Amino acid sequence: MEYKEREVVSTFFLENSSNESNRNEDGLCDNFFSLIDELNNKLEKFELPSAVKCVYNPTIYARYTFEMYVRKYCNSIKPIMYFGMNPGPFGMSQTGVPFGEVSSVRDWLGIEGPVGKPPKEVESRPVRGFACTRTEISGKRFWGLLKEICGTPEKFFETSFVYNYLNQQWMKSNGCNLTPGDFKVSEMKALYEICDQTFIRVLELYKVQTIVAVGKFCETRAHKAIEEHLPSKSRTIKVLYLPHPSPRTVNNNDWDQKAKEYLIKYDLLKYYVDKD
Repeated sequence: MEYKEREVVSTFFLENSSNESNRNEDGLCDNFFSLIDELNNKLEKFELPSAVKCVYNPTIYARYTFEMYVRKYCNSIKPIMYFGMNPGPFGMSQTGVPFGEVSSVRDWLGIEGPVGKPPKEVESRPVRGFACTRTEISGKRFWGLLKEICGTPEKFFETSFVYNYLNQQWMKSNGCNLTPGDFKVSEMKALYEICDQTFIRVLELYKVQTIVAVGKFCETRAHKAIEEHLPSKSRTIKVLYLPHPSPRTVNNNDWDQKAKEYLIKYDLLKYYVDKD
């Protein structure tokens, strides 16, 4: 199957309308923000592993563009969730958008705006927002594939959205990235209890039927969270695996082609490709 990339840029309309549809959209988004704020409050009480010396939370300091992403694209029921782990240093940590590589967010998703600073900043990992000149390969691959397949962001977000398990980027003092997957399960038990519950509530809020877990960590967490907190849906909510687009993954140079093959196998392309 061949795909032709189309140069299409989304437009974003922030209109204060009184119609019922917009009120419903605002209510859904506000409920989502409440879940995120509650999650952030709980994360403040989580005792981080000693190796973690600095934390960035772009849902706080990049709130403007994070909210723009949600209000623009996550404002309706979504049967499909693409499930990521946490922000990357040159992606969501800069833009507030999951897998948020700067050019993809600005030029395809049509999102751009002011980004603040975290309370503590690592010198080697500055937050420059949309002035960041580093490219996050994972985000460029992820949104690039969706652009190639869907053409417009609106086509993808008709049925789907992207959600990260954890809002925080963790670092060593030298700026080296750390993730929950780098630690023992016993060290992460309290974190899993916090994030699993929010994940489940997001599933219920958006009435998700299919989870496309990006990477093995997310596949495992999705299964465990549903089994623990939503056992009645363990057979009806599908959890599908998609390889992570990180270049750090072994033998991942042809991620785009592999990812397409997975989407074809799962029969998901029908949601993204217009019928002739």
